[in-house]
Amino acid sequence: MFENIVLVVFFSHLLVATFLCSLSTGNRLSHKLLATYLLVVVIDLSDVIFSDFYRAYLDFDILRFNFSLFTGPTLYLYVKAAIYDDFKLKIKHLVHAIPYVIAGLVMVPNFFSVDNAAKQLVYDNFTNVPEITFIHFMTFIQLGFYLLVIYKHLIRYRKIVVENYSDADRLNRSWLTQLIYLFTLSYVIGLGRMYFRFSELYMYERLVLTILIISALLSICWILWQALHKPTLFSGVSSTIEVIDEQASVTKPTSDSKFSAIETEKYDAIVLRLRDYMQQNKPFLDPSLSLETLAKQINLPRNEVSLSINKIIGQHFFDFVNSYRINFAAKMLITNDGQPQKTVLEILYEVGFNSKSSFNSAFKKHLLMTPSQYRKLHS
Repeated sequence: MFENIVLVVFFSHLLVATFLCSLSTGNRLSHKLLATYLLVVVIDLSDVIFSDFYRAYLDFDILRFNFSLFTGPTLYLYVKAAIYDDFKLKIKHLVHAIPYVIAGLVMVPNFFSVDNAAKQLVYDNFTNVPEITFIHFMTFIQLGFYLLVIYKHLIRYRKIVVENYSDADRLNRSWLTQLIYLFTLSYVIGLGRMYFRFSELYMYERLVLTILIISALLSICWILWQALHKPTLFSGVSSTIEVIDEQASVTKPTSDSKFSAIETEKYDAIVLRLRDYMQQNKPFLDPSLSLETLAKQINLPRNEVSLSINKIIGQHFFDFVNSYRINFAAKMLITNDGQPQKTVLEILYEVGFNSKSSFNSAFKKHLLMTPSQYRKLHS
């Protein structure tokens, strides 16, 4: 049964990786990096399917065993390519291969440079070989480090979106975060496997490994489901955009992180100008309105507009724009000027939303009730 499950996981990962490499639309780099991550998993699982080959060529099996050190780097690079539309692979990214090189060098003295009999002895005492134990611990420490860095980038992505974009679809596409959650679960299961492997409870390792393989199967099925239902899975942002915290770190510090009297007067004037423009010109009706676009329209630096909204008004750009959309929608819900009453769906598109779920969530957040309840209350 175990071998059958591995066989299904092996070929499903291989199939999806091939499909991703063949895509000619969308973010091709992120597709290829996700395919690379899946191929790393394929190589790691190949010892179950090609066990006879690896037992005959032990050097290749150790190279395969060390290949799991590419799991974290490929997932990390994929995440960066998915969330930053200006991300490109560079020579400097070869630094992520250093752990694999270290693992290979560690195995040289007592494995790669000895005869087959000595190599077989290493295999017979696999869990008691210091070099193998070192590689195991290095792999899981490395994966933990990459997970922390990945979560940091995802948090930064969310901040960039709420501070610079009004498109709710960017914020609601949480499938990448969910993918990382699945990977984190696999990481925790993997830690359990390592514990059983190097303890007196080693007989349970196979059971934990089976659970790990099943979680990999569920993950690939989930990726396929998302790909089929959401062809454009993720909208990238520029990595050069700074979040408010980063802007504050490069500006002159003030007491208690507050503006001086002169700065307050300056930003208050910007807020008045901004509010007047929003009321008169209604730029919020544009579904793709961004901070950059709005700043250009009122002829002010993007950073100053951003600080005004965040520090003076006390909102993110995302919530600031949506507050105008919701207030405008609320008026449309209760007035018709003698015209046939518009449906909620018609109104949400007119005020700048792209989906009913996003509109309902924003409406409840700002007015504490659904659009239908609001219309009924004021009818």
